[in-house]
Amino acid sequence: MLKLQFVDRRQPAFWLVDPRLTIGRDKTNNLVINDEGISVFHAELQQEEGKLFLRDTGSVNGTFLNGEPVTKRTEVKVGDTIRLHLVELQVIDPTKAPPEPVAPPVKREMPKAAPLWQVKAMTGVISGRMFPIDGTNVIGRDPHCDIVVGGAHVSRRHAEFLIRNGALWVKDLGSSNGSFVNGKRYEEVALQNGDEVKFDAMIFKVVGPTEPVVHSDFEEEAERTQFRPVVNVPLAKTPKSVSPAPVNNRPTASAPVPKVTPAPAIEPSPVVNTNSSNDKSDSGSSMGVIVIAILILIILIAVYKLA
Repeated sequence: MLKLQFVDRRQPAFWLVDPRLTIGRDKTNNLVINDEGISVFHAELQQEEGKLFLRDTGSVNGTFLNGEPVTKRTEVKVGDTIRLHLVELQVIDPTKAPPEPVAPPVKREMPKAAPLWQVKAMTGVISGRMFPIDGTNVIGRDPHCDIVVGGAHVSRRHAEFLIRNGALWVKDLGSSNGSFVNGKRYEEVALQNGDEVKFDAMIFKVVGPTEPVVHSDFEEEAERTQFRPVVNVPLAKTPKSVSPAPVNNRPTASAPVPKVTPAPAIEPSPVVNTNSSNDKSDSGSSMGVIVIAILILIILIAVYKLA
């Protein structure tokens, strides 16, 4: 009789007795694995005519046999290693000596550099696990998230870790209870080595460069830089240029207009015809001379008669 043994010995080995063995996070499975990366119904093992077969049942993070993804019903032999997300199990026969492990086919690939930024889970069932951040990694309760966490108050898509110009940022995705860095709530903030990021009761520690990352992309940095308006910057006084006076001699809007008190209106004096008055005075004076002359003549005649 065969056994299914956890490589890291997190749970006791499981005897393969029944013809069908279901594996997943749901409690109705024959083998329950309470890990965030395991789907509710992840995979199943089937025994038929002395042979063992493995089938993926629509898991999110995939099922692998000796390092190869299982896309269809595949036969499993003693000594094979089954990996469900990050959980590894090995098929063993307790009556025989353990065979040499089957090495996966060698793939010629360029060696990858160690990730510049990682986050380490400090609480929960994934405590102690390191998650490398490359590009954008969404964190939340949804099984389709890159980092799946538990917690009643964690949103399905709670936040995301992302790389911007070599620096690690955390951005809240409109969660109900917010995202906190070093005890302070942020909508979006750049992270540094040693920072503590908290989503409800889930705590992650940032592991990255000890020196601050220098931003080399000027355009991206300029988009996030807040410039003050030019009007708030004091400038040196410069002589004002004199603009030519307008044709209508009206003051321009920029020049101050002196306040002038209007002079009182002068009533026009009546026009006197001086020529007619002079003619009347001349005629009056001529008549007076004539009258005087006549009086003198009368007096002279009267005196002559008396004599």
